[in-house]
Amino acid sequence: MVRPQSSAAGVLALLQEPDPIFKQHALKALNPLVPQFWAEISEHIALIEALYESDELPKPARDAAALVASKVYYFLGEYDEALSFALGSGNAFQAETRSYGSEEYVETIVSKAIDRYIEARSAEQSGSKEKIDPRLQTAIEGIFGRCIAEGEFKQAIGIALESHRLDVISAIYKQTNDSGLLSYAMEGVLDTGFSLSYRDQVLRFLFPLFPRPTAGDGSPHVHALTRLLVTLSDPSLTIPLLTSLVASEQLLAYQFAFDLVEGGSQDFLETLRTDLPEGDEKTKPIYDKLRTILTGKESVKLYREFLKRNNQTDLFILKNTKDALEPRSSIYHTALTLQNAFMHAGTTSDVFLRENLEWLGLASNWSKFSATAGLGVIHKGYFEQGQTILGPYLPQNGGESNVPGANYSEGGALYALGLINAGCGSDVTAYLRDALKAAQGEVVQHGAALGLGVAGMGSKSLEAFEDLKTILFTDSAVAGEAAGYAMGLIMLGTAASEPVREMLQYARETQHEKIIRGLALGTAFIYYGRQEEADETIKLLLAEKDPILRYGGVYTLALAYAGTANNDAVRRLLHIAVSDTSDDVRRAAVTSLAFLLFKNPGQVPRVVQLLSESYNPHVRCGATLALGIACAGTGLQDAVEILEPMTKDSVDFVRQGAFIALGMILVEQSEASSPSLAATRAKYTKVISDKHEDPMARFGAAIGQGFIDAGGRNITISLQSRAGSTNTSAIVGMVMFCQFWYWYPLAHCACLSFSPTGIIGLNGDLKAPKFDYISNAKPSLFAYPSSAKPPKKETVTKVATAVLSTTAKVKAREKKKAAAEGEGMELDTKPEGDADVEMKADEASPKDGDVSPITQSVSNFAEDSKASTSRPKKSEPAFEQRPNFSRVTPAQLAYISFPSEGRYQPVRAVSTKTPLSKSGKAVAVSGSSAPALGLGSEKYAGGGGILILTDLRPNEEAEFIEIETAPAAPTAAPQAVPTPIATAPPTGRHIALDETAPESEPPEAFEYPFDHDTARPRVAILDDYQGVALTSADWSPLKDKVVVDVFRDTLLDEDALIERLANYEIICAMRERTKFFKSLLDRLPKLKFIATTGLRNAGIDVAYAKTKGIVVSGTGGSGNATLEHIWALLLATVRYITVEDANVKAGNPQWQSTMPLGLAGKTLGLIGVGRLGTQTANIAKAFNTKVIAWSPNLTPERAQKAGVEYVATKETLFKKSDIVSVHLVLSEKTQGIITKEDLSLLKPTAFFINTSRGPLVDEAALVEILEKERIAGAGLDVFDIEPLPLNHPLRSAKRVTLSPHTGYLSDSNYAVFWTQTVGNIVAFLDGKPTNVIQQ
Repeated sequence: MVRPQSSAAGVLALLQEPDPIFKQHALKALNPLVPQFWAEISEHIALIEALYESDELPKPARDAAALVASKVYYFLGEYDEALSFALGSGNAFQAETRSYGSEEYVETIVSKAIDRYIEARSAEQSGSKEKIDPRLQTAIEGIFGRCIAEGEFKQAIGIALESHRLDVISAIYKQTNDSGLLSYAMEGVLDTGFSLSYRDQVLRFLFPLFPRPTAGDGSPHVHALTRLLVTLSDPSLTIPLLTSLVASEQLLAYQFAFDLVEGGSQDFLETLRTDLPEGDEKTKPIYDKLRTILTGKESVKLYREFLKRNNQTDLFILKNTKDALEPRSSIYHTALTLQNAFMHAGTTSDVFLRENLEWLGLASNWSKFSATAGLGVIHKGYFEQGQTILGPYLPQNGGESNVPGANYSEGGALYALGLINAGCGSDVTAYLRDALKAAQGEVVQHGAALGLGVAGMGSKSLEAFEDLKTILFTDSAVAGEAAGYAMGLIMLGTAASEPVREMLQYARETQHEKIIRGLALGTAFIYYGRQEEADETIKLLLAEKDPILRYGGVYTLALAYAGTANNDAVRRLLHIAVSDTSDDVRRAAVTSLAFLLFKNPGQVPRVVQLLSESYNPHVRCGATLALGIACAGTGLQDAVEILEPMTKDSVDFVRQGAFIALGMILVEQSEASSPSLAATRAKYTKVISDKHEDPMARFGAAIGQGFIDAGGRNITISLQSRAGSTNTSAIVGMVMFCQFWYWYPLAHCACLSFSPTGIIGLNGDLKAPKFDYISNAKPSLFAYPSSAKPPKKETVTKVATAVLSTTAKVKAREKKKAAAEGEGMELDTKPEGDADVEMKADEASPKDGDVSPITQSVSNFAEDSKASTSRPKKSEPAFEQRPNFSRVTPAQLAYISFPSEGRYQPVRAVSTKTPLSKSGKAVAVSGSSAPALGLGSEKYAGGGGILILTDLRPNEEAEFIEIETAPAAPTAAPQAVPTPIATAPPTGRHIALDETAPESEPPEAFEYPFDHDTARPRVAILDDYQGVALTSADWSPLKDKVVVDVFRDTLLDEDALIERLANYEIICAMRERTKFFKSLLDRLPKLKFIATTGLRNAGIDVAYAKTKGIVVSGTGGSGNATLEHIWALLLATVRYITVEDANVKAGNPQWQSTMPLGLAGKTLGLIGVGRLGTQTANIAKAFNTKVIAWSPNLTPERAQKAGVEYVATKETLFKKSDIVSVHLVLSEKTQGIITKEDLSLLKPTAFFINTSRGPLVDEAALVEILEKERIAGAGLDVFDIEPLPLNHPLRSAKRVTLSPHTGYLSDSNYAVFWTQTVGNIVAFLDGKPTNVIQQ
């Protein structure tokens, strides 16, 4: 029996012996002992290293010393040292690789060797003069040799790519002649974090290695070649390939052209069209067809025909949404507009709009803009008739209409025109540029800029860029934002430094957040796909103090590395997501993960799992969009399981994001393939119909419903093209869609990521023959969802009866007996709901989701069920034949094959995953060889789309599908948005008004009887409640100078105000009834002068108006209107005048019902002792009333001068006073100065009077105290919101006397107001403004 060794001391002692033989023996004996006694051996490591370097030992012994030292350092965790000694151990390490138990050590050393070699090669490629250790070079060559000998080619290619050893890839291909390995190398360099320059180097190296494609072998590498050419976008490589194919493989040349259009940029395709040779008499028709294909218009027309033919939009879903959402609400109107646009995207079907013209007519302002732009989504690709369809809305005669409100439909139409021509916009860019230059209003400029950006995406047109820059420099917030986006879209992916410098410089100078955001995103677009070239700009933006610029930096990072899954980029985004101080930036960082990781959707749920549980709702919202965008169209259950709980999140915008994301993920899923589909659809309907649900969540549900049924249920959402390259327009579209958070009209851009999913077969003449192909899957697996049905009328059901277990057993035996006698089970059972509740179930029902919604048969995912005695069900076929121009979902592509006996065969594989026979034909997939359903963690299948077909029987007559190639002019689109052409008179108010206010519709604008000369400035008189503005003063000095309109109502909705005031240069404001803050001033580009009444107006941002060149003038006043009203209201309140007046008029038999407060000897507390406070105190003394006072700035000296008693605290004043009267000026410091706690200190017999400003007081607290009758009463002339809403509790409160802010009203005061206003306008028009308010 061999005793186990307990120490290496004896062997180590031999190392001290002078005889080399003992040392050699010791080193040989130590090697197997290292794993067990490495700690003990490490104490003698210096001696072992000395022996390795000693010349007295032979080389095998020195190799053994190096191996022992390497293993000791390995166990010590010093891997670099371990590698160094392993490289010096020579043959000893090679022998160790074959030793049992050393696998982990060897694997680690090999891994470190590869890492060091890659690092050394990278440094060498960067210009380092340091030579690579020849021992390391030898080791790596051995690794390459071993991988190739063992057939591990992909592993060798991976190492070769990282170490810049392209010669190894070439050697492997020469040995194998497997083009699939070249495709693997190409995917490796494209889908991982290699630098842009090295990526291009590898692709250029691989391109000549690919064999020349031919149609005969099925061209398995056509997808890879297409992706390579699109990525490089180099005509010098593409044109020779196309030219070589024209002579003998013209069908394949057509196929390449169609595939290049799928992912190529506009300027690349334009260069190809220009540089293609004219050809000789024989080849000229082929080159002409190639040029036609490369315009992109042929693809657009074919996909449009596909979407029109297969439109499966369920109008009942849209009807439900329309009935559930209040159309007068702009957010709900926009939600339904977007839902309808997405569901009908590209189908050219406007049937829903035509059937709901009344609903459309309710669109106003920006919802009108969105509704018109929605036509662009519906008719996307209808470039031949785009201008005809939008004709009623486009600006007429080269200029915008002067009719108020028409500018929204005109701007929306220009935006729609860009969407229609996306991908083939060269024909309309000139028109859009002209419209942009001719537009004067910011709304039309906004639409023209967005349309130009979308239509000219990637065109690199410097002329268009300069036009947009001109609009930007007008510093209009709305137009400037769109210009910023469009400038980036035009220069997409150019990394042009000068445009970026100009854009960022202006972003730092402007004060408009909207412009800054547009420029920040525009910068991101310019660096799209540029990887390390964007690093400097990214670093600059992420270091900015302005969170909007950091927001742009996040998107610049995401777009520069889009689709690369770059580890450094992912780490930076995750760091920003948890550390940035701005919620917007954090949300954007999480969302942007999708743009990095979309090629591997299965990874995304794991990455964002923790983020979806963050305490910060903005991070959670970002997680929803990241899942939706990255996993779009996959039906990935892991993502759905994260999102479903988030639809119940406590924060509305998180729920909104979850609903939108679910729609993206479940697009084109069936109930058989996705168990969550039916529940999600039901959830959408429930949320949209729930009037108590938050508007943001309902908006998200409507958008999600639009996505899940997008394009008539015939499109998917994917950021990859069919060839596997990044889908540029889809990525751009999704980035723009994400900005709906700030601006709803940008949501339309989501349609740029819609990809039709059909197989469209064409012959050599580019005609579509009639033929069938095979889908080797059960029809229910990829079937259209069943149509929604109206809810059935509920019937009252009986309460279930409890049954004893003995009774249940008897019934069970009876059922079995009946079944044995051949009776149908269903004939003997009661309808569900009336049945008794049994204690045990006799049969197991099928699991949820196992029954196909199409055939009611068990799907191929259901487990084998037990034999049933019920009526046998018809079995579902295992495959189906599909005609040309029919839908094929991305997951279904792997199941598609063409019958071997069929007349037509594709010149390339249907998809990247379709197996090919030796003859190159796509073969059927069946049984266990069928691929797993769904894309889950798989990459996008690719393929499908437009297929060029070889006709194996060309002499036979063929039937063709009629395609609308030169359509007749269609009837005009429905008047979706009222336009001046169809509905509005030349002057007066436009039809689209704000009708959401609780009051009845306000009267028509009163127009002073001047000539309607549009060349003269227009003056708007606002809030003239009594209609006396024009009779209170002499307006004749303005008779020949201006046109005057009078508005007697107040609009609180800013969009409605914009529509009303957009065309006025001069506005007369009555006190603070209408507020002119920054957001409103930014949207009134024509406004030059505000004439306000009074010398102070807290409702006007005077300082900001001054920066925009808007002059603000004020007026004086006359009389003592406010002082008179203070005492009128105070006396009416404390003497209950209004109460007794109402009693007398109501015929109350009780002659007297209240006890007035006597003022003599009582205490009046004044909050504020300015001019009005002092005058109020003086009058109080006539009633022998004691007056005390307090204000934030009151001193005992000032109180004494005013003749009042000073109290040190506000609390003391409220406790002592019988009447409290407020006389403060509203400012940031005084807003809310009277709190709930203050009001609670009042005596039960006290009264509260406010004739200053409503926001000085906590209005909700005052209402509560009055309702609980905790004070005697209140007199109020001012309120938080004016006019006071009809349903406000103060209107029905007891113990309160109200007046509608009439404290400053009097005939003498108004005479001064309007007389001086007329004078101010005259002075302004003369260029010498008077009574200018400076701040």
